[in-house]
This record gives sequence, C-alpha cells and structure tokens, in this order.
Amino acid sequence: MNTFVDELVPVDLARCDDDVLLESWRELERTRNRLAAMEHRFVAEAERRGLPFTYGARNIAAFVRGLLRVHPHEAVARVRAASAAAPMTTLTGETVPAPFPVVAAAQAAGSISPRHAAVVVQTVDALPEAVQAEHGARVEAELVDYATQFDPFELGRIAARIRAVLDQDGALCDVAYRERHRDLTIRQRPDGSASISGEATAELAERLLTVLDALAAPRPAEGGVRDPRTAGQRRHDGLLDSLDLVQRAELLPTVAGISTTVLLTTTTDNWSSGDGVATTGHGAIVPTQEAIRIAGGDTRAMTIQLDEHGAVTGHTDARRLFTETQRLAMIARDGGCTFPGCEVPPAWCQAHHVIDHANGGRTTIANGALVCGRHHREHTRQGWRSVIRDGRPAWIPPPWLDPTRTPRSNSRPG
Repeated sequence: MNTFVDELVPVDLARCDDDVLLESWRELERTRNRLAAMEHRFVAEAERRGLPFTYGARNIAAFVRGLLRVHPHEAVARVRAASAAAPMTTLTGETVPAPFPVVAAAQAAGSISPRHAAVVVQTVDALPEAVQAEHGARVEAELVDYATQFDPFELGRIAARIRAVLDQDGALCDVAYRERHRDLTIRQRPDGSASISGEATAELAERLLTVLDALAAPRPAEGGVRDPRTAGQRRHDGLLDSLDLVQRAELLPTVAGISTTVLLTTTTDNWSSGDGVATTGHGAIVPTQEAIRIAGGDTRAMTIQLDEHGAVTGHTDARRLFTETQRLAMIARDGGCTFPGCEVPPAWCQAHHVIDHANGGRTTIANGALVCGRHHREHTRQGWRSVIRDGRPAWIPPPWLDPTRTPRSNSRPG
C-alpha cells in the first residue's frame, strides 16, 4: 500500500488523462479502505496483549486516543469497528473469526469504506436476536453487496427498508415512540422572529416535505440570474407560503370566537409615516414598515390604529380578501404570477392589491394581480412597483435595472 502512495505523490496530476486520474483516485480510495481493515488487527492485538492495562489506560478506546491523538468519538468508533470486523486471538492462541466476516473481507479488499461497514454492522445488531440468528448472515451479505454500488447514505436507506421488513414489530415500536415524543417548540424573540425545533412523526414529516416539494423549489432563472436563496431559505419561504394558503382558505377554526387573524397594533401617526414600531397579537414588537408589509400581503390581516391615549382611531377590514369569483377571473386573465419572468402557476399565487389595501386600494379585479409568495414579499424591497396597464398587471422596475422605468409584463403565453 505504501508503494502505491509513494508512486502517486510525485505524479503531476495535471499531466494525467481522465482515465488515469480517475483510476488512480479509485485506487487511493481502495487503499484508504484497506488501511481501516489493517487497523482493526492492530486494535485487536493491542487488546489481546492487555496494552491498555500495561500503559495505564482506562480501556482500549482511551489507549487508542492517547496513542494516536484522535478525537474520543473517533477512538470509540475505531474500536467498535475492530470488534465487528477483526478476528480475535484468545490467550490460548485460538483464533476466533470476525463477528462480521463478509464485512471484514470487503474491507480487507478495499471495496467498502468504514462508513459502509458501520451501516451494515449497526443494521444487523439492531435486529431482534431471533431475527438476527435466522437472517443476520444473509442481511450482512446483501448489504455488503449493496455497499459496493451505493454510498453510505443510500445504503442506510436500503438498510432501513430491510430492517423494517424483517422487524415489523420493531418498526411499529418506532412509530409508537415517535408518536409519544412528537413535539414542536417555537421560541419567539422580542423582535417577533423565532427559533423552531421539534420532533416530527413520519406523517407530519411526509406531509411537510410534500408541501415543500411544491413550494420550496428554486425559482426559474430571471434574466439569467439563478434563485439566490439557499435551500434553507427556500424551505422557510415555502412554509410561509403554505401557511398563507391555509389562512386564505378560511378553513381554520376560530380562537375564542374570533376567526384566525394576524393582529398588528400601532399609532395612527406611525401607520401614516411608517416610523416607529407595531405590536403583534402575540406581543412581538416589529418595525411599522414591516407591519405595513405584512398587512399588505394577501393574508387575513387586520390592523388596529390607536392614538396617543390608546383609543382606537381606525382599523382595516379583516374581510378584505379577494373572493373566489374574483380569483378565478384573475386566474383566467393572469395565468399565474404576473411578475416578469416568473413561471409560478396560479395555485401557488396570492391575490395582490396593486394599490395597497392599507392605502385605500379596493379589493377589485381591476386592482388585483396574481403574485407568487416570493415576489409578493420581496418586490418592494427590490424596488419594483405594480401597476395596471391596459387592464392587465405590469411591474415598474427599479432605476438601477431600467433608468426609464418602463413597465414590464409577464410574457407568459395568453
């Protein structure tokens, strides 16, 4: 093995053709895998000789950590791997085969990695004793064969399916465990943002992933620029869009006799100027500009305006949503998101007030436009403004993009 490495180190990879480069890389990986099998023998021999006791280590993992200066978790993992894939020699000189001989042979050949081996060992070990006695050797052999074709992540998914088939009672226990420990915690900060953590059942996870498949996909490139959002930001926005769709459907139950409503409270002066702060129905304090942005969306939102004495001086109409008939008419007219270049279909769009409802805009087809959640949230921040031109929605670009600020329409075929 050292010979291959010694030969490879001085090689100028830039001069290698593709076939030589890739085969050398694969050979390097096989060498790396074989080194793990060799280390299993070192661990087993050190333990047979009682070296941890001789050198004052608490156990073999502590000995490996001190000798090789590796992380404690890494030391434990190496010892666990050795116990599964290394033959043992007893004090009487008798050799005991490796508990997982197929894994040991594959690692010695360099055909599977330590991570592959760990997946196989953990899967077999997790089977009930009776199932393991009857099917353990077959499962080990099948998974090692799969390990030569798939990476450890995919192998883990295959292993999970095999385990579920062989240990259906265990799978049901897992379901019951997840059901008992389901949890969702929202820790809201004073500024209204929050951290979210929890444990989801398989049903919740599957439903959420299905929704995000539709709502969190990257948007089509606009002007040759790819969607700048990270995967995490897309999932955040997709969840926000899904909540907006649920709230607009008006199928949620009432809370204390009041239909589900986003409540934003501020003073008349703040609302007019956009200065100061507003308070949400859950006590968070947000900038008034942000409150105006939230209220301007196609959510079921109501804004209460108070004077300096706390008296109500005005409020918006919570029943300002576009009707089903109006939305159908806009779907027929717009065909989807009206923002230039956006291909989001009507089912994922919100009904947008061209003249903001908070500024007196009427809830009419002539003042409405279909807009996807992302462009609904971001268009003002990006400097775009919506207008109606020749009876159809159009968008005025920011000066940095078009100094003439000529309105643009979505070129979707009509």
